Amino acid sequence: MDTLSCCVVGYGGIADFHVEALKQMDGIKLHTVMGRRSEPAEAFRVKHGFEKATTNYDAVMADKTIDAVIIGSPSEVHYEQTIKALEAGKHVLVEIPLALSHKGARDLAGMATKSTAKLMVAHTRRFDPAGIFLKDFVTSGKPGRILQHQHYSFWLRHHNVGWTGYQRSWTDDVVFHHGCHLVDFSRWIVGAPIRRVSGELSPLHSEIGTSLDVSLLMRYQNEAIATISLSYNASQSAKGNIFICENGTINHTGKSIVFNGETIFETDDSAESAILTQNREFIDAIREDRAPSCNANEALASLTPLQQVYEQM
Repeated sequence: MDTLSCCVVGYGGIADFHVEALKQMDGIKLHTVMGRRSEPAEAFRVKHGFEKATTNYDAVMADKTIDAVIIGSPSEVHYEQTIKALEAGKHVLVEIPLALSHKGARDLAGMATKSTAKLMVAHTRRFDPAGIFLKDFVTSGKPGRILQHQHYSFWLRHHNVGWTGYQRSWTDDVVFHHGCHLVDFSRWIVGAPIRRVSGELSPLHSEIGTSLDVSLLMRYQNEAIATISLSYNASQSAKGNIFICENGTINHTGKSIVFNGETIFETDDSAESAILTQNREFIDAIREDRAPSCNANEALASLTPLQQVYEQM
């Protein structure tokens, strides 16, 4: 397949990142942008040079000239849009969460297994240069076995406004969206299945309508413990990872990694670099006719503990 014809679903901030990544790859045609409202969809088309803009997702699915779909729409429609794309035989890269329930993600994983189309989920942190270095460092055995992982991400979101500063037409979810990021990263670095999980969610916020705080305690089958904490209530944002290992402590904050007080990795690369690496993996998997990394089964394994904590509450 020399040229891949792509549709991008959504015209928000993350869609810009995906399109800029596609522009850096050979043999990619920007065919259609699809969004909820016609005017911003058309503006996005003009900005990036797509052939078409539409608000009709079914029309996109019926267009046999479209090979692949990148879904950057609101979380609550990921499941439905992904199912329709797989049914239409189109390859799919979908932003997390794959679905807003374990059942939905399980159904999609099963469908992807039977389909010739490729389904990849955008767990972008696996493709970040610092994340890749950290994974390789842990796999090398130099830090020894991971005994405990502390993973936190805090920021303020008391209004339905995303990181672009625009009012959203949908409600984000600290559990199934950002929780998926943190759980998946922990699973990937620790490299073992989760044995059990317990957790707590805060009461629903009066304006947002979802929990704004979540804390998970996970035990891996290799006996490592992980504590994962997220909040939309922090007036001063903070995020990072601490790995307590047999041979020392790893502190991963932003673009740097410190082991036993010594900086062992630093990068100036931004989110664009990670998304380019991620999207290139998606395109390569299509062209090489193989399963992409971060497939639906990987996404399901990361969503499962979040669903369990949700049901505990």
